[in-house]
Amino acid sequence: MAKTNSTEPPLKAAAGAAGSRATEAFSVLGHETRLAILLALWEAYEPFTAESAVTFAELRKRVGMRDGSQFNYHLKQLVGHFVRQTDSGYELRSTGFQLVQSVIAGVGLEDPALDPTEVDRACPVCGAPTAITYHDEALMHVCTECEGRFGDRGQFPGGILSSTGLDPAGMTDRGPEALLNAASIRGTWNTQSALEGVCTGCSGPIDRWLHVCDDHAAEGVCSTCERRYAVMARFRCPVCKASAQIVPSCSWLVMHHPAVVAFYYDHDVPLQYEDDDAKSFQPRYREIDLKEDIDHELIATDPPRVRVTFQHEDAELELTLDEDVNVIDVNEKA
Repeated sequence: MAKTNSTEPPLKAAAGAAGSRATEAFSVLGHETRLAILLALWEAYEPFTAESAVTFAELRKRVGMRDGSQFNYHLKQLVGHFVRQTDSGYELRSTGFQLVQSVIAGVGLEDPALDPTEVDRACPVCGAPTAITYHDEALMHVCTECEGRFGDRGQFPGGILSSTGLDPAGMTDRGPEALLNAASIRGTWNTQSALEGVCTGCSGPIDRWLHVCDDHAAEGVCSTCERRYAVMARFRCPVCKASAQIVPSCSWLVMHHPAVVAFYYDHDVPLQYEDDDAKSFQPRYREIDLKEDIDHELIATDPPRVRVTFQHEDAELELTLDEDVNVIDVNEKA
């Protein structure tokens, strides 16, 4: 329940699950000089160098602060939380590096915008042309004609097939196809990490489950859950609240399962992306990404069970997922 008319400091009043260590860290950041120190240390850092520490005098010079005692005070507030003091000087701790990194990733080098731009992928629902657009730090793959997988989501464009978090920095120097492939790679590895129980945002544990709409419409996008599919695989980190939901037939969910890798390997279908051009990411497995040859079926509801089917030519591979999104059965048909 929200606190009203509290006499506590705002940070303490707002804190809930975040706890005292988080509020203390937030309070440390509440001064421009301290933020400048973090940025200066990040600017001085170079990967793969033997020494990245910055001396007190050099750091004060980089920040441009004349008063040494005031500078020392603000620097000491950061040490232990975001900065490490060594025999050679000062350097960012992992937490400090991630903090600056998240800001850099979040704003990128410019403010990105992308109007709907057609890409060479057919809609898996209706076969119509598709496009990508960038909105609210997410790259969205949309159908140009049908409701897509999620229908009209209000502030988002209609016809959404997928929406993948992509930091603005990810928009740098990439064309439409490369952007879609970069989002696919990001989504694949985020999902793989979640399936292994590790949050890519904070390294915390991951809760995962199959969520079933109890009042799902038989045709089209359901008005209750605003999805075309009755069941979704859901992931949530209880520490940082990162979350995602994925259609069971999306290749991201089970593409790395040994049975799937072996199935496509036996049929001479490589699953890797080509790396002739690091910025293009031309996919070798485009034909099995968001296509008709991956399908799923809800085969039980109490507890939920989903069968995911992969098809290639005359061969078929079935994987059954339990309520915790674990593969509990594998069946291959020649």
